[in-house]
Amino acid sequence: MTNADDPQSADPEVSINEWDAVAGEWDDSDAVRAYAAAAFESLVRIVEGNGSSLDGARVIDFGCGTGVLTERLVAAGADVTAIDSSPAMLSAVDRKIAERGWTTVSTSTDLTAIDEPIDLVVCSSVCGFLDDYPSAARNLVSTLRAGGIFVQWDWERVDGDESEHGLSRSEISDALRAAGLEGIEVGGDFVIDIEGERVQPLLGQGRRPADR
Repeated sequence: MTNADDPQSADPEVSINEWDAVAGEWDDSDAVRAYAAAAFESLVRIVEGNGSSLDGARVIDFGCGTGVLTERLVAAGADVTAIDSSPAMLSAVDRKIAERGWTTVSTSTDLTAIDEPIDLVVCSSVCGFLDDYPSAARNLVSTLRAGGIFVQWDWERVDGDESEHGLSRSEISDALRAAGLEGIEVGGDFVIDIEGERVQPLLGQGRRPADR
């Protein structure tokens, strides 16, 4: 699924079918919920640090999964476009929209649904699974309004490491710079416990210049 409007082209080693297979149990994962809670707290600090608010913000939750982070964005008053390549994951979000009466959430498999500038793009543990992360970053950044914020969290891969997934600090900074962001920051963020191991995702963030 690689095209200009579909920046979430999945790594061939992590097929859509594999994500579909775990969708039914995603919400029940303590690790998933702990990650989303910590990511949201970090996101609030970032947004407020940029003099903005989630209340009323137009947000892309890219790689939304079953909408665990989306839930928190909605509660904060955001207008969310939840994007994922997995039909089963998006079906879970659609069920939440219906059951909870969300009126500020829509779902899509790509960026064609975006018809107005976005205030915030959030990518939670997804960019390291893309087969063309730099292109995805450019496409996502192109949806931002001038001054809009881009935030991602991913598992860190040390430069030179041959592991399949994750991103290095240099890969993130290079991609965000090439995408045209300013005020780029890349570094360790929150720490969570997953199956008895304390892990720290890598945070990448930046702003679209106000004159673009």
